[in-house]
Amino acid sequence: MSRPWNTVIAFVLGFAACALIVRWMGYQPPSSSKQLVLATLDAPVRQMGSVPGADAIAEACARIEPAVVNIDTFMRPRRSLRLEDFFGPEEAMRGSGSGVIISSDGYIITNHHVVRGADEIVVSLADGRRYLGKPVGADEQSDIAVIKVNARGLPTAELGDSDKLRVGEWAIAVGNPLGLGSTVTVGVISALNRRKLLVDNGRYLEIAIQTDAAINQGNSGGALANIYGQLIGINTAIAAPPGGGSIGIGFAIPVNHVKKVVRDILVQGGTVKRARPWLGFYFDAVRPSLMKRVGLPDLNGVVVDQVVPGSPADRAGLRADDVIRAFGDRPVRSTQDLLEEIMKRQPGDRVHIKVWRGGKQITLSVTVGTSPDVIQ
Repeated sequence: MSRPWNTVIAFVLGFAACALIVRWMGYQPPSSSKQLVLATLDAPVRQMGSVPGADAIAEACARIEPAVVNIDTFMRPRRSLRLEDFFGPEEAMRGSGSGVIISSDGYIITNHHVVRGADEIVVSLADGRRYLGKPVGADEQSDIAVIKVNARGLPTAELGDSDKLRVGEWAIAVGNPLGLGSTVTVGVISALNRRKLLVDNGRYLEIAIQTDAAINQGNSGGALANIYGQLIGINTAIAAPPGGGSIGIGFAIPVNHVKKVVRDILVQGGTVKRARPWLGFYFDAVRPSLMKRVGLPDLNGVVVDQVVPGSPADRAGLRADDVIRAFGDRPVRSTQDLLEEIMKRQPGDRVHIKVWRGGKQITLSVTVGTSPDVIQ
């Protein structure tokens, strides 16, 4: 065979081999490639197998979300005696928040600061139904309020047990952030038994659950639920930078505390003034310098900074620089320990306090008093 024919045959065979290689690598002509994409778009979705726990959060949301409502408030402007105010535009001030239905006939828990001063309250359910809300009562210090709508057969939240919570458990926040409507965010329980948290305008939270589930403006009064869809807290406040927004530090009032407050509101009605335990002294953690100065054997305890004159602590003989080492039967190692023990007491209870003073330990007896209206 002549050399030109050898060259032609080699070229043809090489081209065919290249074509086979390209085909084998998945190349399609443009028209075939488009058809392949269209076929992919129309292909049936492969059904995934069941993964244990994969739907737990969705199932919890399905239980709690229908019982969480959006609350819109309207406050009529207060006219002054200035002439221009009589002829200027009259626009109602609006606010928004959330609430949780606790009875099928329309009792709803929310935060006091959500409905405070409202002339009109509009409650919107997750299914679109809307009702006028009427205030039943509130506890300003606890920041809990109860409102009522005239309805029957409403979905309700199942109440959980916040005393059994553990750090690291799932936490599901449901509410109306920024007025967007029902929204779910998920995180964990970050901490328990946060005490005396200053939130705004001198207002303290007596006790709170900390969570990193995103909570924003409008979530106030909404639900914090566990993985079973049970209500474990009422979302109330966040720690936020100057510009606002969630940074993963939110606080909810534990449902067990909410139960006590709501019971008082329903029994007493109106604005509730609950008797709170009070001893009347300021305190802080023990520092190494104090430990050396007073001869403490370790850093455990709480130092008394100041005693309010005439208070139960003053009458019991407590002094500044005393170090409280035990309250009742419980050793006191931190300010948190002492706060928890004080909050367990009722006005009138008598408690023995072990105090380090003058290089030795003494025992004082104090009768718990009732907290005045101002925060100590």
